[in-house]
Amino acid sequence: MRFQVPQFIDVETKLIGPLTLKQFLWLASGGAILFFLSLIMNRILFFIVAIPVGGFFAALAFIRVNEAPLMYYVLYAIMFALNPKQYIFKKEEEKELQEIIISDGEN
Repeated sequence: MRFQVPQFIDVETKLIGPLTLKQFLWLASGGAILFFLSLIMNRILFFIVAIPVGGFFAALAFIRVNEAPLMYYVLYAIMFALNPKQYIFKKEEEKELQEIIISDGEN
């Protein structure tokens, strides 16, 4: 019995012209934010804010780091910044290290 093996499973389907659905949604959401910012800001301030905001959403749509979308790394950075960090001190390791130093000093 022969089975067809799926190929190109890591390539997303282009749905809207040359863009995937995720890329289109990132660009559309960035465009919507820029539209609302243009309504509430004056022109000079809008252009100062629009360049980084537009660049950020374009980067989210197109940039991949180690074959993973940039959004994953943005979420990792946010979670790292917001989650509490817990540092655990293990006294046993220090005791073993002192024993090694003492035994090396006797030789």
